[in-house]
Amino acid sequence: MSAYKQKFLSFRVFRFKDSNAYGQLYDMHADRIRRYLVFKVPRREDADELTSEVFLRGWEYMTSSGVENAGAFFFRVAKNLVADFYRKNGPVEALSETVMNNIPSAEKVEDDVAVKVESDDLIEKIRSLKEEYRDVLVMRYLSEMSVSEIASTLEKTPNNVRVLLHRAKKALQEIA
Repeated sequence: MSAYKQKFLSFRVFRFKDSNAYGQLYDMHADRIRRYLVFKVPRREDADELTSEVFLRGWEYMTSSGVENAGAFFFRVAKNLVADFYRKNGPVEALSETVMNNIPSAEKVEDDVAVKVESDDLIEKIRSLKEEYRDVLVMRYLSEMSVSEIASTLEKTPNNVRVLLHRAKKALQEIA
C-alpha cells in the first residue's frame, strides 16, 4: 500500500472521522501488529486483546490528531502497550505459541523433537539479544516491515536501522 494512500486515509480519519478509511488502515496493518504482539506476549489471547487495544487507541488518537505514518504509529502504540502489559502483570516468562502450535505431526517423533529444540533454541537466542536488536529483527523479519517503516516506528534514521539490523544479525550469529 502506498504511503500516499495511507496519508490520505489518515487525513480522512482525522478530518471526517471516516470509519471506512480507518477500516482500510486496520486491514493494512492488523496482521502485522498481531504478529509483532504474538512474539512479544506469552499467549495468543493476550496478543489478540492488545491488538484490539492498539486499534481502539489508534482510533481515539487519530480522530483528534493528525498522523503522518499510520503503520509506524500503530507499532509505537503496540510497543507501549507491551510495556504496560508487563508493568501490570509483572515479569512473565513469554513463550512463543507460534512454535508450540507449529510442531509437526506425531508421525515423525524424532523430527518433531529436533524441530522443537531448534525452534526453542532460536527463540532463546533471540531473547538473549538486546531489546533494541530483538525489536528490529521481529519488525523486519516477522512483521515484514520496510527499513523506513521501522525507522519511523523507532524514531531513528533508516541508516541507523540498517546498522541495527546488521549488528543484530551478527550478534545472533555469534551466539549460534
